[in-house]
Amino acid sequence: MIPELSSLLRDSVLNTLEDRVAVSFSGGLDSTLLAKIANEGAEVELFTAGIEGAPDIAYAEKIAGELGLPIVRCIMEKEEIIETYHKCYKITPEDFLKVELLVPIHRIANEAKKRGHQTLLVGAGAEELFIGYERYYTYMKEGKDLDAIVREEFRTLNQREINWISRICRNFDIEARYPFHNKKLADFVFKVPLEIRVEEYELKKGVLREAASFLGVPETAVKRKKKALQYGSGIHNILLKERNLPGMSF
Repeated sequence: MIPELSSLLRDSVLNTLEDRVAVSFSGGLDSTLLAKIANEGAEVELFTAGIEGAPDIAYAEKIAGELGLPIVRCIMEKEEIIETYHKCYKITPEDFLKVELLVPIHRIANEAKKRGHQTLLVGAGAEELFIGYERYYTYMKEGKDLDAIVREEFRTLNQREINWISRICRNFDIEARYPFHNKKLADFVFKVPLEIRVEEYELKKGVLREAASFLGVPETAVKRKKKALQYGSGIHNILLKERNLPGMSF
């Protein structure tokens, strides 16, 4: 199973490439896998965004070094984070938890455009395919049909996360591409029994971690515990202190 999955992942990434691409990079499993494979077929530049000292910045720099790829650090101060949140809300007027994840993407797309990029690889779709969210395990404990839930969430990504990220990127004339959001890859993964896809509860996405290791992804990224972009970047805590942001309902 793992060799076939690895081949599908590799093909999916390589089919999204231009001669030169940017990667939204956190140093986590998904973005490191994208970067590792993309480097086989394109000139790759990594972009990471967050506050100074954020976990994503530290991990991204470390793993970029292990990959031997150039990385651009987009350090954001409080004022820029709040201003960017308002810009993102204007483009995608969703609730707070959805808009905040777009803040680092906005900064990365802006920086990528300045450096002459036209294409940005993003890891959307991996959580749904490989059971990455904590809430999926809660659904399973509650007796819900988790397989049906993740299939539906994957199917509707174009109406949600992919739509929001693409709109942000188009604001900078950047085309966001999503190698994990691939039908052939999804058809294969959804045939893997759910009990196998949920085996690695602590780190999550165990099947993807096995494939990443098979493909030569640095062990630092393979063993890194998932941290959502807005948390790993440090942006969530900055925004949470602002009580009058549009989209907030708490």
